[in-house]
Amino acid sequence: MKFIAQLFVLLVFVAPVWAQSKSPGTISREQGQAVVIIEALDDRGSVIGQGSGFIVTPNGAIVSNLHVIQGAATLRVKLPSGDMYKTADLVDVDDVKDIAVIKIKGFKLPTVNLGDSDKAETGDNVIAISSPEGLVNSLTTGVISGVRRLDTHRVFQITAPISRGSSGGALFNSNGEVIGVVTYLLKSGQNINFAVPINYARGMIGDQVTTSLAKLQPPPKAEPEPKTGDIYNTDQPIQSQITTATRGKLGLTQQTPMFVRPDEALALFYRMVEGIGLYTTTEIGELTRSAALVKTKESDDAEELTIKYLSFHTGMTLSLSKPDRLLNGVELLVTWSLDDLKNTFGDKFKKRTVNKQQVLDFGKLPSGRQLVALMDGNGNVRSVKFTKPK
Repeated sequence: MKFIAQLFVLLVFVAPVWAQSKSPGTISREQGQAVVIIEALDDRGSVIGQGSGFIVTPNGAIVSNLHVIQGAATLRVKLPSGDMYKTADLVDVDDVKDIAVIKIKGFKLPTVNLGDSDKAETGDNVIAISSPEGLVNSLTTGVISGVRRLDTHRVFQITAPISRGSSGGALFNSNGEVIGVVTYLLKSGQNINFAVPINYARGMIGDQVTTSLAKLQPPPKAEPEPKTGDIYNTDQPIQSQITTATRGKLGLTQQTPMFVRPDEALALFYRMVEGIGLYTTTEIGELTRSAALVKTKESDDAEELTIKYLSFHTGMTLSLSKPDRLLNGVELLVTWSLDDLKNTFGDKFKKRTVNKQQVLDFGKLPSGRQLVALMDGNGNVRSVKFTKPK
């Protein structure tokens, strides 16, 4: 009798927790009507781009990516119901985090439920709903495979496959709440995609129009910033522990970075990390064909290739073993605080000093790769490097 009473109490308290988790199909049915297609139109009304968005107020505020709407004269918003709206009105934009809140003239529109992205963790199940290639309410599932740090904000790395046109779509947790804004990043690696946490957009949401498409700055062009090289002036070598990418300005051309957006650069970096021990020079050449790879070091058993400007603020070094020329190490230059590093990779590392520079050794990760980070004299993280275990 006592056991039955204890079981009853357990069910009373645990059942509501179980009930919160919803199936992807249920989330799609309940929330999908608020996920929309956004078409970017030029002055003649021709479609010049397409992405996704999701409605966050009944009167028509819609969250999307800034790059979805930049360069457009007008936007055409298509709801799953078949209703269509045209607008050039904007509530707010954040060009650093690639977020835009647009406004259509709606009434009693379906809306998504917003969650708290600060509570999302690596390993959480996620559902992405977007409209790739104009296919309304396409649903994919996956997990948060990492919470990554850019120079200015965090992003979720997700395994949910997304494609062209998915940018601006909604990333839901298993409770059916939006925790991120989906961003399509790497055409050749659809298991490495990112989403901007929704909490960055929460303070931007409202129904008051403050600006218009005509007042937006045009999409940025990949032109190097004159002072970028100064922040990577780490000339002291770490020898066998870590190799710092050489300073310079190489990317698409001698003066052009490979990527304008830092999240795109991060996507390629993590794609390379997943290719450690697998990629040959052929795969590397395919993924970096739009960049200028420079051989920065060579020995009898290894060689080092560098993209000196992966983006405005990052470089990347690739280490290959000989004679098989397999990728065995990938390094990214960063400008992070120690807290940024801990929030991204945790705080389980050992400190040691090599050639008067501090190295933080995370050891062997669950993925099977090893990770070390390089600190400068001011206590800032300047480089992170993944390698194949010896």
